[in-house]
Amino acid sequence: MSVVAKVCTVDQLFQPKLNISENIKGKLVIPEYQRPYCWQPKQIKKLLDDIKQHASETPDIPYYLGSIIVHRKEDNSLNIIDGQQRITTLSILQHFTNQPTSNLTFVSPISHNNIKNNLQWLRETYPNNQALEIDAKALELTLVVTQSEDDAYRFFETQNTGGIRLGGPDIIKAHHLREIAKDKQSFYAKKWEQLGQLDRIVIALLRGRYWQTLAMKKLPSHRQPTLIRECIVDELAEKTNKGSDIRFNRIKTMTDVQGCVSQEYVNGYEVHQPLNAGINSIEWLAYFKQLHHKYWSHPDFPPVSGYDEFINWLKKLQGCGYLQNLFETCLLIYISRFGEYQLAIAAKKIFRVVYSRRVSNQKAVRENSIYAFVKETPVLDWIALSYTPEQCFDYLDSFELKLEGSNLDNKDNKNSVKRRFVISAIDQFGLTTSEDNPKADFANDLTVHITGLGREQ
Repeated sequence: MSVVAKVCTVDQLFQPKLNISENIKGKLVIPEYQRPYCWQPKQIKKLLDDIKQHASETPDIPYYLGSIIVHRKEDNSLNIIDGQQRITTLSILQHFTNQPTSNLTFVSPISHNNIKNNLQWLRETYPNNQALEIDAKALELTLVVTQSEDDAYRFFETQNTGGIRLGGPDIIKAHHLREIAKDKQSFYAKKWEQLGQLDRIVIALLRGRYWQTLAMKKLPSHRQPTLIRECIVDELAEKTNKGSDIRFNRIKTMTDVQGCVSQEYVNGYEVHQPLNAGINSIEWLAYFKQLHHKYWSHPDFPPVSGYDEFINWLKKLQGCGYLQNLFETCLLIYISRFGEYQLAIAAKKIFRVVYSRRVSNQKAVRENSIYAFVKETPVLDWIALSYTPEQCFDYLDSFELKLEGSNLDNKDNKNSVKRRFVISAIDQFGLTTSEDNPKADFANDLTVHITGLGREQ
């Protein structure tokens, strides 16, 4: 890896012609595929407060702003790989105080809007040209310059594994966009930004890829964000292959009113499929983000008979967060394989299996117990490996639901999470079990009700 590093001041960085050393000179440029400038006034205020406090406590020592990673291109322009947020913010402050700026060019409307809002905040916070106490010569940073783009990103990813400055999706975005031809990078950069927050869907997909019997792996706890990010980068960036966009189509069989049978391909992706770096991985993420938005975040548009009411009820259940996460992954796998076919029925059958943890143990449902459950009950594989919805239903119906009801009729547990869950399910499915004695035949009644769904069709 060829890397040159040099400590410089912000004043040096923002000279009209950047020329810090023989190897560090040129024009700073933000690549089109970089994420937009997103700092808000609260981040700027914190930076200003930190600078002010540092100046008052140690006036003879420059304030250190960290490292800026750039890649030097053949035309000597310096592509900013890491540090755009800080450089842009410093440029805004320099502009506000009538000092030299970076003269960066911004493409994203999000960047334009945030720059405008931050300048307005500065005008309101420091009216009548009240000067900011910022000395660009007293602000230092380390400018890291690499000769190859791959080296820049490798250095960037290494620097970010020890902290929580960026999430996994931000790092894999950089990995995949740099694999795309230059003339298509802008299009896919905009497509990525339109996906919005990806943390939830990425973790859901990781569950599907990690929790399979052929290569079972345990995901770190949500309390270990650094380890989770390493898993995201490893699975969805470093382990992706070289190649074109690949997807695994479903064949949909249809019978018209005359009884004629026809088939057609349905485009889509599989959770478990191998991924290629670049367009393939971005399209794969976009596909599942769309499914998640349509069938989980906004299940009432477009409506699927009986499905949206059930999902909206499910999302209101309290004390079932870890189970809800597993349910989301199961749902994504089912829809990616079978579309909307008997979707309301499939959701209820998946519910009986996944949410069995809510009633089958006496203690609270803990995060690590979900991993133990899917190892013993491979519900994700039941769905992913089924050739037809009917085969999937057979797997789900074969699961034996057991109720640990020793604490349901305890007077001290009338408002327990488990009891509230059981009462809510009794009401949702119209079971005969009474609220006064919810444990009576709950497991059997729920099983009879749900396993009977779809069997007459």
